[in-house]
Amino acid sequence: MLTIGTHAHPSPHKDALYILLHRNQVLVEKHQNFLIPFTHFQPNANMSAVYCGQWHNQDIFVCRFESIPKGFEEMGLRDLLFLQDNDHYLLLSRAHQLSTWDRDHQFCGRCGTSMDKKHPVEHTKICPKCNLRHYPRISPCVIISIRKENSILLARGHQAPKGKYSNIAGFVEAGETLEQAVSREISEEIGIKVNNIRYVDSQPWSFPHQLMVGFFADYKSGEITPAPGEIDEANWYDINDLPNIPNPTTISGQLILKHIEQMKQNTEGK
Repeated sequence: MLTIGTHAHPSPHKDALYILLHRNQVLVEKHQNFLIPFTHFQPNANMSAVYCGQWHNQDIFVCRFESIPKGFEEMGLRDLLFLQDNDHYLLLSRAHQLSTWDRDHQFCGRCGTSMDKKHPVEHTKICPKCNLRHYPRISPCVIISIRKENSILLARGHQAPKGKYSNIAGFVEAGETLEQAVSREISEEIGIKVNNIRYVDSQPWSFPHQLMVGFFADYKSGEITPAPGEIDEANWYDINDLPNIPNPTTISGQLILKHIEQMKQNTEGK
């Protein structure tokens, strides 16, 4: 498990392990290994390294490369995340988000000054001119499994491949509670109203810096009306006859499976 401490961040060293990125791809060795010893690659002066924490008492850094070092293959982050257990998923997700923060905050967003120095303990950059702090960006999103009797609502977004269905999801707006975001997103995207909104679980989603906050909700009223340009299909599906749903590594897949399990338990208990 990854340990995130409050002590001073170390500099890269030979006893650490490294997660290597090239553009938006992860560099892996054989058997999709993404935790790389220092001796397996050649660091260079242009390599930007960000400290992630400790993994089984070993320091972990994430680095971005301009070109692919010899002996490595590129693998998509999404594909690699789907192969991980929960601990490795969280480690890889954290590393990618921290590296994205480091890459995207090279200059102060207020005054434009170069942000080449990091805080020694926190993951923040402090502008040397105007003193503005730049933390890693986290974008909260709600994702909801909606129940109606013995069915759940599944939808296919405008950009999703045909035959692939998921939950309703969307970003939280400024000044909004999570529960308000749930009601608004459902109303905007499929035109129905829900009640009995309850939190289930959360998961970081590194595309590029979302935090997915999962909920259950119950159907209250209205007819399904997919939002043009947002949702191509949406319908109620009996829990015993589901279409193609997301990978259970994702919170979307987990929400669906947990909701079905709860619904079956409730039915058996009657």
